[in-house]
Amino acid sequence: MGKENLRESGEDRKRKEEVLGKKKNLKLWWAILIIILALAVPVFWWIAKDGEEGAKKLSGSQVMGKVDYGNTTVAMTSVDAVTRNGTLDIPLEVVKEKKLVSFPYVNKGNQLPLMAYITPKGMLVTAVSVCEPCKSTKFHIEENNMVCNACYTRWELESLKGISGGCLMYPPDVIGHKIEGEKVKIKERDILNWKPRV
Repeated sequence: MGKENLRESGEDRKRKEEVLGKKKNLKLWWAILIIILALAVPVFWWIAKDGEEGAKKLSGSQVMGKVDYGNTTVAMTSVDAVTRNGTLDIPLEVVKEKKLVSFPYVNKGNQLPLMAYITPKGMLVTAVSVCEPCKSTKFHIEENNMVCNACYTRWELESLKGISGGCLMYPPDVIGHKIEGEKVKIKERDILNWKPRV
């Protein structure tokens, strides 16, 4: 009878160890899950915050009512720019008419391609006309997106937030401007201070 009790207690001990082992494994899995969540939440928060900051960086001037790009494609039109008294000037009416224009800054050996475009909300945005990773300087508007002519990366027109393609993090880099009369004016100092991001 004593041997049977010992045998039973041995089996009981074995069952107890199995149950405790399962509980330890369960606790381990919960700990791993909590660690994964603890690491994932800040990453998702950072990505979301980065997207919001990208949208906040987009600055422009309200110059007209809403623009319906619908299913259209708008090619880039070259316009003449004039540099004088520390600013580069382009005609506002041409930007409003064409919706997407390109113009070079050329002065004392410096050259930088620039662009101006109208968002669907009617805001004028000026930017450096370079898709830096692929080195393209030409873009077009397709529906409500800015599209690089070389790599076909797409960005939302309103925020320049990346949608698809290989150069998502490098939309045309927004550069400030002022509107005086019928001229869009960009400070020469801002152009000269621009640095490539890659």
